[in-house]
Amino acid sequence: MSTTITISFPWGRYHATPWGRHVNEAAIEFPPSPWRLLRALYSTWKCRAAELDEATVHALLERLAIPPTYGVPVFGEAHTRHYMPDIAHGSDKVIDAFAVFEHDAELSISWPFDLEREQMDALTTLVERLPYLGRAESICEARVGVARDTEVDRGVIAPMADEVVADEVLRLLVPNQPLDFASLTTRTSEVRSAKRLVPVGTTWQRYDSPRPMAANVAVKRKARANPTAVRWTFASNARPSVYSTVTMTDVLRRACMSAFGARNDAATSVGLSGKTGDGIPVRGHNHAHYLAFDVDGDRLIDTLVVWMPAGIEPAEVGALASLGKLTGHRHFADFRTGQLGLEAIGTVEDVAPELLGPSTVWESSTPFAPARFAPRKREWEVHLANEVAQELAWRGMPAPVATKALPGPWLDFGRHRPSKERLAQARRANGVRLHFEAPIRGPLVLGALAHFGLGLFVPKR
Repeated sequence: MSTTITISFPWGRYHATPWGRHVNEAAIEFPPSPWRLLRALYSTWKCRAAELDEATVHALLERLAIPPTYGVPVFGEAHTRHYMPDIAHGSDKVIDAFAVFEHDAELSISWPFDLEREQMDALTTLVERLPYLGRAESICEARVGVARDTEVDRGVIAPMADEVVADEVLRLLVPNQPLDFASLTTRTSEVRSAKRLVPVGTTWQRYDSPRPMAANVAVKRKARANPTAVRWTFASNARPSVYSTVTMTDVLRRACMSAFGARNDAATSVGLSGKTGDGIPVRGHNHAHYLAFDVDGDRLIDTLVVWMPAGIEPAEVGALASLGKLTGHRHFADFRTGQLGLEAIGTVEDVAPELLGPSTVWESSTPFAPARFAPRKREWEVHLANEVAQELAWRGMPAPVATKALPGPWLDFGRHRPSKERLAQARRANGVRLHFEAPIRGPLVLGALAHFGLGLFVPKR
């Protein structure tokens, strides 16, 4: 039997300089040494899992001090060069070397024994809370268990016996036994001050060589779907009220289209504009929705999001990412100039999780405005229910089992785009609570001006 942990690096990079090497040698410690792994687990215990029993953790780390066997995925080596300011007001060249591999590549580390139940529970907690391995930019996801993709060939790297002769070996720093726990927290500067080459209680362990993966290979990236959302923080000396949602999103749309045109020879983006090259509105709701909402609950807009269900093309992403300010529309009474701080680009699940659910109850964040006028003699709530059901049907979603109009200052919201003030009084709108038979997922934006943030619903627990 064995104990195995599996580690992946979502950013596709692993940064770590081997012990005793200078960063500008561009050497990479991959796989990570047993000494580095034990120090990472110890740090995670102290900083992120202090509830674990000391005796259990010490016993666990003592078991893991035995040199493990690695299952290493195919990887390449790369580096970047930077000129960093120094204390003499000059600059020093720094080489940042790193291993690079597929985003879903997994490194496995195995020991030839089973752990006791308490130790396995402690290991599971520590591994799942491990934030990074190597330098801090080596964000990782770790778990106890074998690699998920068992069909992928991994180079097996096992400890070598001392008597084995080899021309090339991989040396990794390992702890002596019994494990010196005080040495796990030793700083590099303290080791150097003591005129030592390695920390107290450690030694070098030779591993199989040559390494069974190619260096400096071009790693083939899997095709990735286009992002579907971009999110900004909005900051201003006087942030606009949530009642200004439509004006703020209208200005955001203009800014996005302008940025796209400036970067693409005055071309027009169908996804951002919602219109064809001939100016004809596109059908459906797969083009951009411009959303504005209040995260901190003070009724002032602090977040702006562009959500495009069909996916945001690379040229559109570049345009959106270049935005840093909303300005130039001071003649709009409820517009506020402000700075845009780019927060996230990715799937809407990652960028705007507060809009997703799933939930059986959804409630208006901004009022729902029916796209059609109510027929004479039809009650307003009945009309709301019919229009909501129709909007959901157009989006391939189930009808709610109950629709309830909510009281509130919904008519204080702007219900027209700034250039169409004549519609201000004609368009009615209301807050609505929707109950569904089964949980549904968002985002849920319905009705007139849904692409400008009106009719935005949020899930309720």
